[in-house]
Amino acid sequence: MSMPSATPMTILPNRGTAKVKSVLSGDTVVLLGRAAGEGRKAPEVTFTFERVTAPRMASKANDNVDDPGAFSSREWLRNLCVGKTVTFETRKQGATAGDRVYGLLFMPDPSDKTNTWNLSVESVRRGFCTPKVLGGDVEDISNDDGGDSVEDYEKALQAAYKEAQASRAGVHAEKPLVRKIMNAGDEFEAMTLVEKSKRLCTNGSVTCVIEYVFDGSRFRCIVTDPELESAGLLYGSFTLILAGVACPRVGNPKLSPPTPSEPFAEEARDFVELRLLQRELKISLYGTDKSGVCLVGTVHHPRGNIGAEILKNGLGRISDWTIRMMSPSDVPPLRIAENAAKRSTLKVFESYAPPKLTGASEFMGTVVEVISGDTLLILPSGEVYDDESKLKKISLASVRAPRAGNEKTGKPDEPYASECKDRLRVLTVGKSAKVNVHYEKEIPFGPDQTEKRQFGTISIGKREDIGEVLVAEGLASTQRHRDDDEKSARYDDLVAAESIAKAANKGVHSDSDYKKKTINDLSDPKKAKTHSGSLIRLGNTKAIVDYVFNGSRFKLFVPSENCYITFALSNIRCRQPSPNPGAISRGQAKAAEPFGDASKRHSRMTVLQRQVEIFCNGVTQGGVITGDLFVGTGGQRRDFAIELVASGLATVDQRKIDYGEAPKIMVDSQTAAQNNKLGIWSVQQVSKEVSLFFDFFIVIPIVSCT
Repeated sequence: MSMPSATPMTILPNRGTAKVKSVLSGDTVVLLGRAAGEGRKAPEVTFTFERVTAPRMASKANDNVDDPGAFSSREWLRNLCVGKTVTFETRKQGATAGDRVYGLLFMPDPSDKTNTWNLSVESVRRGFCTPKVLGGDVEDISNDDGGDSVEDYEKALQAAYKEAQASRAGVHAEKPLVRKIMNAGDEFEAMTLVEKSKRLCTNGSVTCVIEYVFDGSRFRCIVTDPELESAGLLYGSFTLILAGVACPRVGNPKLSPPTPSEPFAEEARDFVELRLLQRELKISLYGTDKSGVCLVGTVHHPRGNIGAEILKNGLGRISDWTIRMMSPSDVPPLRIAENAAKRSTLKVFESYAPPKLTGASEFMGTVVEVISGDTLLILPSGEVYDDESKLKKISLASVRAPRAGNEKTGKPDEPYASECKDRLRVLTVGKSAKVNVHYEKEIPFGPDQTEKRQFGTISIGKREDIGEVLVAEGLASTQRHRDDDEKSARYDDLVAAESIAKAANKGVHSDSDYKKKTINDLSDPKKAKTHSGSLIRLGNTKAIVDYVFNGSRFKLFVPSENCYITFALSNIRCRQPSPNPGAISRGQAKAAEPFGDASKRHSRMTVLQRQVEIFCNGVTQGGVITGDLFVGTGGQRRDFAIELVASGLATVDQRKIDYGEAPKIMVDSQTAAQNNKLGIWSVQQVSKEVSLFFDFFIVIPIVSCT
C-alpha cells in the first residue's frame, strides 16, 4: 500500500511584492510582508537568490573574517534595496527549501525607472555573486533579465559572469576587500571610539550601519566611517544604547527557563527595525555604561529624532542615567514626547496616573526654618502660626543635598553638608516663597514609621528654582530617579546646572580633599566661663540663631569667634514651652506653662536662623551667656527682649526691677502689656500667680529691715 505524498508547505505565492527588511549577505535578504491585522506582527521570510552564491560574511564560525568581497557584496545589495518594495518570483520553497525561499527579486533600475533589474543577474554582473554552475553556451542570449524561463535566466547569469571577469569587478579583483570585525571590549576600548569620533569625525558624529536591533533602545552597530580608518577602528562592532530612552526588554527563549518579553517590547523593536535596521546613519557618541563595553549615543536620522518618536508612541520611557550624557538643548523634545504619551496613556503608560497630592499643588508662604540642605519648613500665607502642625515640610524636588551626620551613632557629615544648609538658609529663611509641589513620597522616619513628604520647586524673588542655585554652586547634586519615578518639572535645568558645576569642579564635584570647618562649642559650662570674658569684651557683635529652646533662650553661632554659645536674654523670663520628643523619651519632660509655646513660636518666626546682633554682659553658673539681642537693621533695629515683654510673651525679672537694674523702657512695656491684658496677662489665673510671685520678692526687704 503506497503512502500518500506530503504536500509541500507554501510560504510565499509564486509572484508578489514585499518590502526588504534587511540584507544578510550578497545573495540573501529578509522580506517583510503585511500584518494580518492591527497589532499583529508582520510575517518575515528569508529569501535567497536562485542558482547564485555570494561570499560568506564574517561570523564567529570563521573568526569574524569575511570571505574576499563578502562585505562589498552585502553593502551593494543593502544600499540598493533595504526599506524598499521589490517584486519576488519563487522557484523553490517548503519541504525542499527548509526555512527559506529560493527565487528571483526584481526592482526598477535606479537610473532608468522604465527598466527592471533582476537583482541576481545585476549582482553577478558587478562581481558580487557568482553562478553556482559555471560555463555553458551564451550565444543568442536574450537581454530580458526578467523572463521566467529557467534557460534564459541561466544564460543571463553566464553572460553577466563573463562581463564581471572581464572588468575584474568585485570578487574578480586582484585584492577584494577582506573585512575583519573588531568587537568593543575585546579588540578595542569602547571609550577610545568615543574620543576618536569626537576628534576625527566630521561634526563629531561617526558613520555606522545598524546591524541588529536587540530591543527598541539597544542596537549592534558596525563602524563604516572612513575617517576612522587611520585610527584602526574601521569595521569596529559595538553595542549602542540609545541616549535618553529605555524601551521594554525583549525576552530570551534560549535561556533555561526562558525569559518572557516585557509588555510592548516586541512592538518597540519592530517600530525601530522598520526605521533603523541596516541603515547607514550618523551617530553621536557620549560615553559608556558601567561595564565600559556598551556605548551611549544619539542616532541622527534624516527624517527626525527616533528617540522622540519612540516616546511619543508610548514605546519607551526617558532613561535618567543616559539623558544626563546628552546636551541640554537635545533634551526638551524627549520630555515633550514623553509627556504627550503620558497624557494619552499610550502603551507603556497605559496605567499612568498623575501624582495625587494631599494638599494644594501651588501655594505662597514664608520660610520659617531650614532643616537640612534640601528640606524646609514653610508657613503658608493666610495661616496663623498657632501650632507647629501649621508648618509644611517641603523638600526640593529632584535635588539631593549632602546628608548631615549623627553624633549619637558617630556618623560624620557628608562633605559640604553644613555649607549647603547654610547657603539654603541665606537664600530662604524669613523670605516669601512660591512653592510648586510636584510629587509626594513616603519617607522612613524612625522604626516602623514613615511620613508623607511633599517635593517641589521653591521660587524666591528672581530665582525661579532655589534647588538649581544649590546645584549650580556645587553644594548639592541632582537626584538619580528610576525611569518611572516622578521628577521635578525643571529636572533638565537641574541636570544642566550640575554638568556645569562638574566641569568647573565646584563643591561636591571637586577632586581636592574636603576639610570640614571646626567650630568651638561653648555649651560646656567650663568652656563658656573660660571664653565669656572675650565675648563680653567684644561689645556688639553679629550672630546667627541656630536653635530656639524657648522664647528667650537660644543657641547662637558667633562667626567672629567661630563658636557656638547658649545665650539667654537679660532681665526677662519666658514661660516653659512644650517638651520636645527627645525629652519625653528620656523622661525629662517638664510640663508646659501658659504661653510658653506662643513665646517660642514668636522667637522661631522672628529670629530663628536669622542674623542678629548681640551684646554679652554676663555668664551664669550653668555656662549660659546672658545679654541683649537686637533684630533688624537701620530703622527696623529693635531690642528683642522689649518686643517679647511688650507682646505679653515674657515677664521682667522682679529682682531686676527691685534692684533698679531693669531698663525703664522694659518696665513700661510690661506695664502697658498688663493694662492691655496681652499674652500672659490675659489669663486671670496666671496674673494672680505672677502677682504673688512679685509680692514674695517685695516683702523680703521689708521684713529684713525690721
